[in-house]
Amino acid sequence: MTPFDQRTGKIWYDGGLVDWADAKLHVLSHGLHYASSIFEGIRVYGGSPFMLSEHIARLRTSARILDFDLEHSDDTLHAATLAVVAEAGITEGYIRMNAWRGSEIIQTAALRTSVHTSVAAWELPEGYYASEDALDKGISLVTGRYRRPAPEYAPVKSKAAGNYMIGTVSKNEALRAGFDDALLLDDRGNFVEATGAHLFFTKDGALYTPTTRCTIDGITRACVLAIAAREGIACAVGDLAPRFAGEADGAFICGTACEILPVARIDDHHYDLSGNDVLRRLITGYRELIEGRSDVEVPNAWAQ
Repeated sequence: MTPFDQRTGKIWYDGGLVDWADAKLHVLSHGLHYASSIFEGIRVYGGSPFMLSEHIARLRTSARILDFDLEHSDDTLHAATLAVVAEAGITEGYIRMNAWRGSEIIQTAALRTSVHTSVAAWELPEGYYASEDALDKGISLVTGRYRRPAPEYAPVKSKAAGNYMIGTVSKNEALRAGFDDALLLDDRGNFVEATGAHLFFTKDGALYTPTTRCTIDGITRACVLAIAAREGIACAVGDLAPRFAGEADGAFICGTACEILPVARIDDHHYDLSGNDVLRRLITGYRELIEGRSDVEVPNAWAQ
């Protein structure tokens, strides 16, 4: 894969399109030193960004949680995203939207820093998130050694770069151990999510998923819940102790990048994917939603 700093094309940066190689920030930017940086990942299906308004609304919420405001309106960011996708000629791809504090000062306090914003997009190659046969064979997860902090200890509702440090370390360790990803627990020892995706279990025809007390409210997760409601699939949202992995008859993760991805193994627990009707109905429903063939409505819980 071509390194991202060596690609060609256009990136929207602080108000206009610039050449890919010119989308730079200084090494003394506050966002690099103190993690005052937020982002959104958005999928492109059939040339159109999926759930774009919801992602922009969540980006703005993330900024406010980190005590800064975006310099551009929602309409401007919406138009910028469409321009980037059109410029790249992307049909099936991925968008990364970022906002971060600038380089006016390097210390913990950052009241007088500027705020910068960028939007980039690229085609997604096969196997970008998991192996090409993962939808059929499932992925493997191992419980990570780090825990998500409680909301009293960190700004967990912001999709902030700093909140993903735990995920990076945990996934690296999972890959080295022969797993595909790590599962993270919360401060109370309950399941929260994978390193970049939300977690669901199936049991006796119903869905079970952890609360989002210690993490962001997922947009794909909201889609899954809306599809399940339409399909008449009961879903319980609550605290799930690690022992529940052994009580469930199936599991999957969901997120913008991975969509809905079956799980074949969690630690020493294995799941048979072949007869999981609930999982297949959700995958079908999500495909219909992203292709515009579904009348399922997903509330924009992030709109201010």
